[in-house]
Amino acid sequence: MIREALSYVVAQLNDFITPLAIPADDEVVLGNIAFADPNVESAAESVTNRIVVSVVNIEQEKTLRNLPYKKPGLNADGDPIATAEEPPVYLNIFVLFSANYAKYANGLHYLARVIAFFQRRFVFTPDTAPGLDPGIEKLIFELHSMGFDQLNQLWGVLGGKYIPSVVYKMRLVMIQERDPQEASVVRAIRFDESTN
Repeated sequence: MIREALSYVVAQLNDFITPLAIPADDEVVLGNIAFADPNVESAAESVTNRIVVSVVNIEQEKTLRNLPYKKPGLNADGDPIATAEEPPVYLNIFVLFSANYAKYANGLHYLARVIAFFQRRFVFTPDTAPGLDPGIEKLIFELHSMGFDQLNQLWGVLGGKYIPSVVYKMRLVMIQERDPQEASVVRAIRFDESTN
């Protein structure tokens, strides 16, 4: 679901930004900014003169960690049933949007367009975002501010010099691998007074 969520957002960003751009190529690409190489000639492989979208951290959403294993429900006849499945894992994905442009002013312009896009629209659901994968319940983008120490560490890990960039926390990407299985249901509770 991570790839599907980010691919959708990249396509939406391109629709938002590209009408303002002169080149026919996508301005926003999904890629690893750590591999930025100005000597790459192929436009398909190059992340030069583009906004590069990279995942820089993944964490589990702690507030949705303790969901129940068994879920009650009713079958077609109206009888109580229960399904058992491991609860889904909800993830927060930290996404780095880097303005990797030869002309610094162009990079700042397109980075501002990315921020404007998420200011305008920061919640995506299947109802409000046609084309979003139906397995994605909701995506919420929050601007994640980093101090100078954190920025230094991030760009040190990426192995490059600082490029104008912004980090967004993409919340609630759900990973659910196993289908639910039928589980036993408590049908009656007996109380025996002789045991007291």
